[in-house]
Amino acid sequence: MANIHEELILVDVEAENYEEVIRKVGKTLFDNGYVKDTYIDAVVGREAEFPTGLHLDGIDIAMPHTAGVHVNIPAVCVAKLAKPVVFSHMGDPDTKVDATLIFMMAIKNPDEQIDTLQAVMGVFTNKEAIAELNAAKTKDELFSVAKKYIK
Repeated sequence: MANIHEELILVDVEAENYEEVIRKVGKTLFDNGYVKDTYIDAVVGREAEFPTGLHLDGIDIAMPHTAGVHVNIPAVCVAKLAKPVVFSHMGDPDTKVDATLIFMMAIKNPDEQIDTLQAVMGVFTNKEAIAELNAAKTKDELFSVAKKYIK
């Protein structure tokens, strides 16, 4: 399971579209050594083909990720956006999602992918977790909430 690391918590990320979000958030993973230089382009390509946006009760999110071959160290980068960015919905690409929170996953082992996805998804079925994520304004607050709920 990927751990939550303070250097992978971002707030007020400015982006005009999903590709810019993925590139900015992915750069944080790359700059900290979690992913290879192929990761960002691979995530952008995967997102175009297999969208990860979700409309949940109280929040719209996206969970971009790609194959483990692009990952050095498993991790989850949590980014709160300055303003919503449109992603396509995971189950219906024609439906648009105004994501305000990004959980970009760097999953090395495909066997762990399901566990990581389930752990992150578990947060979104928890109304208290959603409320705390929405309320978090600073990097420290978001880090604290992410650490509390993503295990």
